[in-house]
Amino acid sequence: MSINWIKITERAREGIKIINALPYDTFNTVLWYTHRQMSPGTAATAATSTVGTSVTTTERADSSAEDTPTSSNEPEYTLEELERLVGVPRADFLLLIKTFSYILRRISTFIIKPSLLQRELRDKLQLEDEAKIDAILRLWVRETTPIMENLASPRYESNVVEDVAWKLQVEVSSHCQQRDRTPIGVLQLRTAAGEDISSEMTHPELLQLYNQFEQIQAELDATLAMTETVPAASASGGQ
Repeated sequence: MSINWIKITERAREGIKIINALPYDTFNTVLWYTHRQMSPGTAATAATSTVGTSVTTTERADSSAEDTPTSSNEPEYTLEELERLVGVPRADFLLLIKTFSYILRRISTFIIKPSLLQRELRDKLQLEDEAKIDAILRLWVRETTPIMENLASPRYESNVVEDVAWKLQVEVSSHCQQRDRTPIGVLQLRTAAGEDISSEMTHPELLQLYNQFEQIQAELDATLAMTETVPAASASGGQ
């Protein structure tokens, strides 16, 4: 079974080819660099409170080992140093970073079985190295586990949405991408517990969410129609 969690364009496919060509150690370094850039709030405390977010050269580990440096004294890479480490033309390097960001952003928005995500990375994205797939999978599990634990908290058991709002903002792209302005829709939910939940979406992501709601509505309508038809048929048969 395949799920519609990511769209692989020709540019994304080119970026994946670059990822496949990277040695594992370089791949792992770029993976963690991209992850840290997407999580600026945790980057500042990574050296003292979180093992594994330093961007360093690591030895290739087995499946039971962490993709983390063993010493905090190992230097972190700047973007320019990382580009020299990767050793590809500037255009390919920027595409590499953009592709990593796209993949990590998309997997962070879906809660699926690890085995299914592993299969999607292998079959849909066509990542060729199982060790690279496992590295992405371990990072995803690491990031989603706290979310799932919070959702399992009793405070969410009877939590309902009381208010929905939205706003539009313009996001300036990073220096790794073209200098354009990307409109971002922000969906804001207020729960009965008094919590505010905000979700940022681009136009394609918002359209995908809308289509998912449409599909849910269609299935609910079909189910409701079936429940109304069955009693009517039973009543006719009893006459």
